[in-house]
Amino acid sequence: MPLVQYLKSFSRLRTDKNRKRWSALTTHKAPHKPFLLLSIMDLIAQGAITENFIEPSFELVETFNSNSS
Repeated sequence: MPLVQYLKSFSRLRTDKNRKRWSALTTHKAPHKPFLLLSIMDLIAQGAITENFIEPSFELVETFNSNSS
């Protein structure tokens, strides 16, 4: 998939839009889903995820933290 399609898909992700939970800093949306998807894609590219079932793991948390900081 070309980069433009990824950008388009990521921009259309459904996120939590609760104004009471999220500030204007995040445009009142949960910012985590794109970072989680990027983290999963990174682990797939590294060969750490090889099945169609993704479990929470230390590697996923570490990758998520590095992508979101």
